[in-house]
Amino acid sequence: MMVADASVWINLAATGGAHRILQALSRPLAITDVALGELERGRPKGRQAADEVAALVHMKLIQVVPLTVDDEALFLSLVAGLASETLDDGEAATLACAVRLGACAVIDERKATNLAARRFTDLEVRSTCDLLLGPDVRAALGAAGLADALFAALTDARMRVPENNAVAVVDLIGDRAASCLSIPARFRRSGGCQ
Repeated sequence: MMVADASVWINLAATGGAHRILQALSRPLAITDVALGELERGRPKGRQAADEVAALVHMKLIQVVPLTVDDEALFLSLVAGLASETLDDGEAATLACAVRLGACAVIDERKATNLAARRFTDLEVRSTCDLLLGPDVRAALGAAGLADALFAALTDARMRVPENNAVAVVDLIGDRAASCLSIPARFRRSGGCQ
């Protein structure tokens, strides 16, 4: 199983093909009840990721994983303390559930991934880009479909692109990468991403 944070769901919803992506993944993807609550709080601001995720839950493509009493101590250690060593509730819940379940955590924020690498050395941590660039999703969407999905996530959700994925993303979207600010600057080419 993989447990994904709210930002991952925002990115997947922005691709326009989240259901196809989820169907292609070889491992099921879940969301914590805490991260789902974060998405719900975006509704009054006009954000639509909560609607997309609700539809995916209804289609049984996503499982909602509750934060349990067993997760409480770890969750609290991730949200309380020095600002440099704490996360928001959704990221903390994602990591706490992934640790308890022995699952992969899918998180895009650099601070959260760095903290996870330091504190949970055995925990597999991936990003939205890792999911999208995986062989199962590539096969399901094809090169052109994957390029369009990546471009949509970059422009509509400002998906963060980790440096280890930047070359592959730029190779797929081509000149559209030029002004996609979530791609590290040294990897961008000239072109017209808005």
